[in-house]
Amino acid sequence: MKIRLNMNNVIKVLINGNITITAAWGFINPFFAVFVCDKIIDGSLIVVGIGSTLYWIVKSILQMPIAMVMDKFPSEDVDSFALVFGSFLISIVPFCFLFSTKAFHIYILQVVLAIGDALRVPSWNAIFTRHIDTGKEGTEWGVNSTGAGFAVAITSFIGSYIAEKIGFQGVFIFGGIISILGSIFFIKLFNHLRNMPGGKKTFREFVDYLKDGIIGR
Repeated sequence: MKIRLNMNNVIKVLINGNITITAAWGFINPFFAVFVCDKIIDGSLIVVGIGSTLYWIVKSILQMPIAMVMDKFPSEDVDSFALVFGSFLISIVPFCFLFSTKAFHIYILQVVLAIGDALRVPSWNAIFTRHIDTGKEGTEWGVNSTGAGFAVAITSFIGSYIAEKIGFQGVFIFGGIISILGSIFFIKLFNHLRNMPGGKKTFREFVDYLKDGIIGR
């Protein structure tokens, strides 16, 4: 069976960006608990658990209202902005870990990470759902998931070597840089979406659409 992977530009950008960001956190997530327990002054597995709890609570609380607000706007510029801003927001977190020394720092950064993902995840899903190629839904979702899986497998292995030979500083720097590169992918969405029917071409039009979304509905 021959598999054809011809995809439209929007889907390509979304998949490439998501795989890159997922790969970036493959450097960090497998070893994060070890970092907290070894390098944070008052760190422990309880701190890891509280940090994870804060992340999921904040993300879950914010995600639905953010998604509903985005649905109110008639332009995908809002979705694209949320995706780009959220992606860059989570990309600064690894660099902040470099300066973390107390459990309180971990809690704050987990909240920042949650806010970024609350913006990034629903906007990515919304744009992907709208632009997925008809008849290739399973394939394109599969490419995204498979690519992300292989990427994490690779970066987890490389991350273990970096953590062992260089230390956690190297893990966070590599992870942060790659996450930024993944975020840059998403900037291309503005051009692709604006070239489609209904795409906004000027900042003034974007502002007018914001007004329509807030006042006109």
